[in-house]
Amino acid sequence: MSEEDVNKSNVMVESVDLKQESVKNQDDGLDRKTLFVRSIPFEATSEELSEFFSQFVPVKHAVIVTDNERKSRGFGFVSFTLDDDCLTALVESRKTKFKDRLLRVDVAKRRDRKPQEGNERQEKSHVEPIEKRRARLIIRNLPWSCKKPDELKKIFSKYGAVFDAYIPKKKGGQMCGFAFVIMKKNSAAEKAVEGCQGLKIDGREVAVDFAVEKSKWEQMKDEEVEEEEDNESSEEQEEADSTNKDENDEEEEDKDDESDNDDASSEFDELNEKSNRQEPFSIFVRNIPYDADTESLKEHFSTFGTVKYALPVVDKETGLAKGSAFVAFAKEDAYLDCLDNAPTVASTSMLIADDVSPSYVYQGRILSIASAVDRDSASKLADRNSLKRKEALGKAPGEKDKRNLFLLNEGRITENSKLAQYISKTDLELREKSYKLRTQQLKKNPTLHLSLTRLAIRNLPRAMNAKALKALGRKAVVQFATEVKEGKRQPLSKEEVNRSVKFKHSIYGADAEEEIAKSKNSKHKGVVKQAKVIMEVKGSGETGRSRGYGFIEFRDHKAALMGLRWLNAHELEGLNKRRLIVEFAIENAQVVKRRREKEMIARNQNKDNSKKRKRDDNEEEDNGDAESTSKGKKFGSSDKKQKKARKGSQKKGNMNKGAPKSEESQKEPTNKSGLSENVKKIIGLKRKRRKSKK
Repeated sequence: MSEEDVNKSNVMVESVDLKQESVKNQDDGLDRKTLFVRSIPFEATSEELSEFFSQFVPVKHAVIVTDNERKSRGFGFVSFTLDDDCLTALVESRKTKFKDRLLRVDVAKRRDRKPQEGNERQEKSHVEPIEKRRARLIIRNLPWSCKKPDELKKIFSKYGAVFDAYIPKKKGGQMCGFAFVIMKKNSAAEKAVEGCQGLKIDGREVAVDFAVEKSKWEQMKDEEVEEEEDNESSEEQEEADSTNKDENDEEEEDKDDESDNDDASSEFDELNEKSNRQEPFSIFVRNIPYDADTESLKEHFSTFGTVKYALPVVDKETGLAKGSAFVAFAKEDAYLDCLDNAPTVASTSMLIADDVSPSYVYQGRILSIASAVDRDSASKLADRNSLKRKEALGKAPGEKDKRNLFLLNEGRITENSKLAQYISKTDLELREKSYKLRTQQLKKNPTLHLSLTRLAIRNLPRAMNAKALKALGRKAVVQFATEVKEGKRQPLSKEEVNRSVKFKHSIYGADAEEEIAKSKNSKHKGVVKQAKVIMEVKGSGETGRSRGYGFIEFRDHKAALMGLRWLNAHELEGLNKRRLIVEFAIENAQVVKRRREKEMIARNQNKDNSKKRKRDDNEEEDNGDAESTSKGKKFGSSDKKQKKARKGSQKKGNMNKGAPKSEESQKEPTNKSGLSENVKKIIGLKRKRRKSKK
């Protein structure tokens, strides 16, 4: 590629790259086989970076530099076998987006050696960059279609005798994209390296070179990273340790242009120190317009004193303004004056009070001003604000999810799941659509939460009614337990069982154990509390037409989990071959609260009624005992004699035709017992029940 072709590219921004061809034979301190890549997304891996560049030319190796915690620092290096490949990759990579982001790519620079280390370093530089180890070759950028080592043996056998060849694979059986070929003689290996330039395997160009031991390779890689870091640290977006990451981006872009025009290492170091230094008199400004620029901000804050810089914060991904900025003053007096007199109003307030100084009003907006902090403090504040946002969404400190949002993924089946092969594409799309809709609803409305015991079921047969759905829920729990015993299914974890117990205690409180025992022993309370099928016409009952979905409420969370895992993607017998879609139902916290209050009232009423019945039974027994003892003392006879006497007196009373008894004598029995008519009726009913049981 000529110099004119390079100049045609819209992304060529540095003068160093424009001189690639003209100074090719001069020692200008550039490593023409290595590219220095910046603005790499933090989630990207070295393998993804290698795959990105391999679409242009064969890649020798690619690495993303990480910190001590193995986290990406946002820049890396890509090496090639040929100089022309490096130049081609430079031009093409600047035009192509990597993970929806344009990379900043330059030719890497060699490190300026110190005089003391000259001899040792020179010896290492004269050694071949990749040492031979028993004529062992590495083939990079290998297509995944090449899976048999015999194919490689045939290709390399024309250069000499091949001792062995093998293709490494990852744990999951996936291809690594490279292979090794061991030649019997070093001369044959050298011929292969020279003759395989531009070699294509299955239509894909590969790179062939000598392989080295893993330990030496890692050592070489670390040295290369250290060399490039020292010279290019002033160009790193992520290395500038100023008050905020977004401020760093703007400041680094300005300093990149300066550093690229000067090759002296001392100036690189000076720029690096400046970029990493924390400005002592800087402030953070919120509520600025999105179209605010550096010049207008600098002019506005110059009323307090000399301004060193004013940088609006820009989002890295979108490139759009965030509505905030960093301003650094040259002197402490201006910095303190700006902070001390700043108004204490909401950052988004549009109302301008009379006592607000015009210095704190920018284009009709009241500015919210705070002192800028270093990176460590900023990360702590970010964590604290993140925790507050989680609490607002229903998450308490300690990651306790009060809205049960973790249940969103319970029962979710994606394209990569094992069950996906048994499910149709329409059902998979329906599941994913439902997941996104539910997530959106929960984000918008903080009063919504996922129920621990209630399931939403879709793809139900139209003929299924509530009774059949309830039977299906009971069957699901039984079948789940059976499959666990047979070893076909994993049981519930301890955490899930404990979660179910905690849920019961949160509902029933101190009476949780008693209620659990009652629900287990009661014939009327099964594992399914309620089953409901939604009809097209509300209130049509079982005679109406079903919409094909419904709800099942289980006794506890444990039963709900068992039911969901057995029912989800289950195919019912019959004409409907579609598999069930089962998810934890979304409920409104206010509706659930009212429902639980009604349940508590009904439960308390039942308790009061049961206590009253027990008290009546005790009173009845006490009255019966007192009556029997008093009559026994008076007449000196047993209970049997008393009964006979009563029967005889009743007969005599019926036969005698004497004068009627007085009202006082008729009221004597009621006065003796002291019981009201209502109590007597209850006692009579209970006695009849006892006799019928006997």
